[in-house]
Amino acid sequence: MRNPTPLALAALLLGTPVSAQVAVSPTSQSEPDPSITGGVLQDVALWVSPGAPGSSLFLTAYNSPNSGLVTFGVGGEQLDAELADGPMSAVAVRDEFPLSGVQQTLVVAASNFNGLVAYTVDPDRADRVVSLGAGGFVTGTQFSAVALYQNQDSGRFYVFAGKSTGVLQQYELAGDTGRVTATLVRTLTTTGPIAGLAVDEASDSLFVTQQGQGLWRYAAAADADVTGQQLSIQGSGGLSANVGRVALYRARNGEGYILVADTGADAFAIYERRARTFVGSFRLADEDGGVIRANDPVALAVSASSLGTTYPDGLFVGSYAFSNPQRFLYARWPAVAEVFDPALRIDTRFDSDGGTDGGTDGGPGDGGGSGGPGPRPGPGNRPEESGCSCASASVPATAAFALLALVRVGRRRRD
Repeated sequence: MRNPTPLALAALLLGTPVSAQVAVSPTSQSEPDPSITGGVLQDVALWVSPGAPGSSLFLTAYNSPNSGLVTFGVGGEQLDAELADGPMSAVAVRDEFPLSGVQQTLVVAASNFNGLVAYTVDPDRADRVVSLGAGGFVTGTQFSAVALYQNQDSGRFYVFAGKSTGVLQQYELAGDTGRVTATLVRTLTTTGPIAGLAVDEASDSLFVTQQGQGLWRYAAAADADVTGQQLSIQGSGGLSANVGRVALYRARNGEGYILVADTGADAFAIYERRARTFVGSFRLADEDGGVIRANDPVALAVSASSLGTTYPDGLFVGSYAFSNPQRFLYARWPAVAEVFDPALRIDTRFDSDGGTDGGTDGGPGDGGGSGGPGPRPGPGNRPEESGCSCASASVPATAAFALLALVRVGRRRRD
């Protein structure tokens, strides 16, 4: 019997395809206040400031007794902490929600105590994130993922909310009274616990990561069919046995990528946004791949917009579990795009079409595990998303990357 090649052996050890598994070096990290002791980072939603992209915000859901909804700046500094609603498991953000007749930026977070709770965002205030009343607007249950969505035909707003039990619901939102109210309009058919949600409004699609079932696509419209289409099966097609959040890189004309936190492989998988085919995966790690910086990644967010002078061509963030409290790492999007061959799109290097084709998600954003927030429409600004599971790689990371290094050496020698 022939011995397995280094590539095949690496694939077996990693539990995921390694044909495009590459390393991207992070540039910085978030710096939570030490008071968030034991904070477990569950989700990240990115809000892109339309007037001052350098003032954009990362809204993060921390799940521990001493934490909750925590806001960070582009530089990683902690800015706000909303602790009154207790530990959080998910967060999403989106612009242009009509609240008492005035369009505002809406944040919806999943509280362990109060169900779905609502906030508004204004970067010009001293307190950037403000609660919309006490308690939640959907109570009596715990949700594991959320995503905000506006139907482009009707203009109506919705929130998708998933549970670790596998229940996935869609609520229509209203803000006529100055508070957020919700009406259940649909319960979707799922096959596993909901890990992440992201809405692509350009194609009216809801992307869902389900534990044990991989990546799925559902129609987002409230009157659409409740069944979905499985895009990638866990254990094959680019994903390992455990997945986390999902987010969208929204390039012009509906182009871009779907990104999934592949917790079981300490990596992030990338799919074409239109074709929904697997492109490859990458890790936040040292340039030689020897030290993984984002272990057990659960949450992620990505932006195709310029975020100031530090990130003029967009950025990517991913969480890692080996810190207390847990943090997320920043990487320039070109560093991600250019590590692939051929390189991925860098949308800021194209003329903008001024599109509004978004919603970790974010929120992704929204993002994150949750999907989809976004800046207000306009040239160079697109809604973003953010995106839980917690499993380690099956072998020490250094061993796996050593095998990958052998593959690269072998390829160079053959060339």
